[in-house]
Amino acid sequence: MLKPQNIIQAAAADLRRKQRNAEQAKHRDHSYEPYAFHRTHVRRATSANELVLLALMDGPVADKTAKENTRMIYGNARLLVEAMRITSPS
Repeated sequence: MLKPQNIIQAAAADLRRKQRNAEQAKHRDHSYEPYAFHRTHVRRATSANELVLLALMDGPVADKTAKENTRMIYGNARLLVEAMRITSPS
């Protein structure tokens, strides 16, 4: 069962993957690490908080993916809201 902390960890890991994927692409290394969140959201996000917010606001985009993990994250709005509470500055 996913917990809000798992969502935050996945968002932070996706942002690190985005950076690694960009570096690899610069060096013409075509290996690619897949994201837990939807790639369009990962590309737009600059923080874990923003990534969770994008998932919350645009959840139906995950219906189009074959990745079960992405559908699990996006399919639970309550969990995303709880994750937002953790990442939002007080």
